[in-house]
Amino acid sequence: MSTFTPLSLYSLPSKSALVDQFVGQPISSLRTPALIVDRTKFKNNCEKVTGEAKKRGMNFRVHVKTHKTIEGTRMQVEAAGGAKATITSTMVELWQIIEGGLVEEGLVDDILYSMPVSADKMEDLNSAQEKIGSKGTIRLMVDHPKQIEELGKFNDRVGRKEKWSVFVKVDGGGRRAGVPPTSQQMKDIIGAIVASKHVEIYGFYSHFGQSYASDSLSKGSSYFAGEIDCVQSAAKIARSLGAEGKWVLSVGATPTAHAAVREVVQSHGGLEGELELHAGCYCMCDLQQHATSLITTSNLAITVLARVVSTYPHRDEAMCDAGALAVSKDTGRYPGFGRVVSPPKARGWDLGRISQEHGTLVKRPQGDETEFSENLDGEGGPEIGDLVEIVPQHACLVCANFPWFYVVEDGRKEVVDVWVPWRGW
Repeated sequence: MSTFTPLSLYSLPSKSALVDQFVGQPISSLRTPALIVDRTKFKNNCEKVTGEAKKRGMNFRVHVKTHKTIEGTRMQVEAAGGAKATITSTMVELWQIIEGGLVEEGLVDDILYSMPVSADKMEDLNSAQEKIGSKGTIRLMVDHPKQIEELGKFNDRVGRKEKWSVFVKVDGGGRRAGVPPTSQQMKDIIGAIVASKHVEIYGFYSHFGQSYASDSLSKGSSYFAGEIDCVQSAAKIARSLGAEGKWVLSVGATPTAHAAVREVVQSHGGLEGELELHAGCYCMCDLQQHATSLITTSNLAITVLARVVSTYPHRDEAMCDAGALAVSKDTGRYPGFGRVVSPPKARGWDLGRISQEHGTLVKRPQGDETEFSENLDGEGGPEIGDLVEIVPQHACLVCANFPWFYVVEDGRKEVVDVWVPWRGW
């Protein structure tokens, strides 16, 4: 069974109307909560990570699921001379990259649909490939022999002659998608592909979500080395089972992308394929990334703007209008759900508790030694009517909560653009 939902049904706000309404306005005039993106920091983050990957001899594949916008994707693929390979988590992201003209313009020629492929999506994926033709390739993710079987059935049913190009997802311990590199299921997947006339291996793909536990460059680099070992082991298994090809070994998460030091790359000689680095949240960053110690506050391109609506001096707390539907309920190594970075008098405060629309601001305990440690001497604090900017724990889920993003430039407090994120699956 196939499913199809026309993009036209995923109606989005008019960008031109939003630009007319808000560009040139101070952020103090915005209804809160509002999501603020610093375009300068976003661009710098893209340039840095993509450029460093190229210096270390790796291609770079950009994940667009953090922001889900045409403007952000364009900045990602144009960074450091261009990175034409992309990753999407939803069919809407995949189609919007195509409909947004990035393939037609030659900026994107490789789109990976990163969810392990299911039979209901195959017709849509085939239609996408037909639409872009020879200008690009739609790649799939597989981690079970049944998926190979279903791809073969689909090709036989619709008469597709071209083989599907797939990444085999390898689980290096994160226990999300993928299977362990030397497991029997990995051998079964490889065996099914070798026997299939409809599928060919493009590469092996790993995501070390556990790398968010990094707290130093050396720790992050050790996770990066583990990722390479993981996909290399799977590729060796594939070679031993008769699989052939010039493969791509795709590794990365935002922490390991920042910790992908040259020494680790150089120490992994004799690889079974070409090394590729992938990441997504690197373009915005957040508290989870900051807690790894691999980025600084200068990399934080996203804040949630909220307004203080009440104060409670008897318990040393305040209330703002940004709750779970503005910052999500994700947490991290730092306490709470976000850290206040503006105004200066409130920088010693955190978003400590949340409910659906309410956010409780609490004073940060003494002894915090991070870059957020200014103004912990007890002076000042949020007052009713104040606007506060909060760095959230996890940018990806926060972005999904807002109908549009207000864009500023280089720390200034005036709207210069509005980005409308893609919705749906």
